[in-house]
Amino acid sequence: MHTILNVVVPLFSLMALGYLSVRVGLLSDAVGDGLARFVFVVAVPVLLFRTLANVSFGNANPLYLWASYFIPVAIVWTIGTLVVRRLTGANHRTGVIAGVSSGFANTAFLALPVLQRAYGDPGLEPLLLIISIHLPVMMIASTLLIERAAALDMKESGEGDPDMPPAPPSLRETARRVIKNLLTNAIVVGILCGLLWRLTGVPLEGHLDEIAKLLGGTAGPLALFALGMSLPRYGLKGDILPAAVVSLLSLVVMPALVWVSTTRLHLPPQWIRSAVITAAAPLGVNAYLLAVYFKAGEKLAATATLMSTVAAVVTMSVWLTILQG
Repeated sequence: MHTILNVVVPLFSLMALGYLSVRVGLLSDAVGDGLARFVFVVAVPVLLFRTLANVSFGNANPLYLWASYFIPVAIVWTIGTLVVRRLTGANHRTGVIAGVSSGFANTAFLALPVLQRAYGDPGLEPLLLIISIHLPVMMIASTLLIERAAALDMKESGEGDPDMPPAPPSLRETARRVIKNLLTNAIVVGILCGLLWRLTGVPLEGHLDEIAKLLGGTAGPLALFALGMSLPRYGLKGDILPAAVVSLLSLVVMPALVWVSTTRLHLPPQWIRSAVITAAAPLGVNAYLLAVYFKAGEKLAATATLMSTVAAVVTMSVWLTILQG
C-alpha cells in the first residue's frame, strides 16, 4: 500500500489530469502534441544525456541484461502475432502489429517516470542500457517484419487492391531509411552525446549540469501529463478481444518472463527491478503509428493503447509491490 500511495497514485494522477484537461476543453490536442514533442525531443534526451554522462555501471555485464529483456520480447511478439491471427483471421500485417504491440513497451513516457519516482536516478541506469538498443532493435525488426508482411498480403490480395500500402522498398532502401530515422531520433542523439561526453573524461558539473538537471527533471511529470492528453484520441475503437490479448501479454506475460530471466541470470537487484518495470509498461505509440502507415490493425493498436495504459494502474502497482518484497 505504501508503494501504491507514494509511486503509482501521484504518477497516474498526473496522467488523469492530462486526460481531463482535454476532455473538458481546458487544453487542445495541439497543446498535447506540442508537449509530447518537447518531452520526446528535449526533456528525455537531456535526461538520458545527463544520466549517461554521470552513471557508473560497475562490473555488471549489459549483455545479460539485454538477453534477459529481448528474449522475452521475441517470445511475446511471436505469441501475440500467432494468437491474434488465429483468433481473428487477421492478415499478416495485422499479425505483426499485434506482435509489435505486445512487446514494444512505452519506455520514455511511462517506464522512465515510474522508475525515477520509485528508485531515483539509480533506477534509470538499467533503463538507459535497455533504451540504448531498444529503439534500434525494435524499429529495425518492426520495419522489416511489417514490410515483409505487406508483401505477403499484397501477393495474396492482388496488386490492384486500393487498401494496400505501396509496395515495400528493397532491403537496402529499408536499411537506409531505418538508419536515417535512428540517427535523427532525439533519444538516440541524447544517448550518443552522453557516450561522447563520457569518452572525454570531463565531469559534467557547474552551470551545464544544472541546466541539464532542470530540463531533464521535467521529463517524468510532463511525459505522464502528455500521455494522459493523448488517450482521448484512441478510445475503444473495436477489436476488444485481440486488444485484451495484447494488453495481457504486455502487462503480465512480458514482465513475468523478464523477471524469471533476470533472476535466473542473477543480475543485480536494481537491474531486475528496472528491467521488470520497463517490461511492465503499456504499449507505446509506435505500434499505432506503424498500423496507420501500413493501413492494418489501426483499431487493434488504438484500443490496446488505451486498454493497456488504463490497466497499467493496477498491474504496475502489483509489480512494484512484488519487487519490493
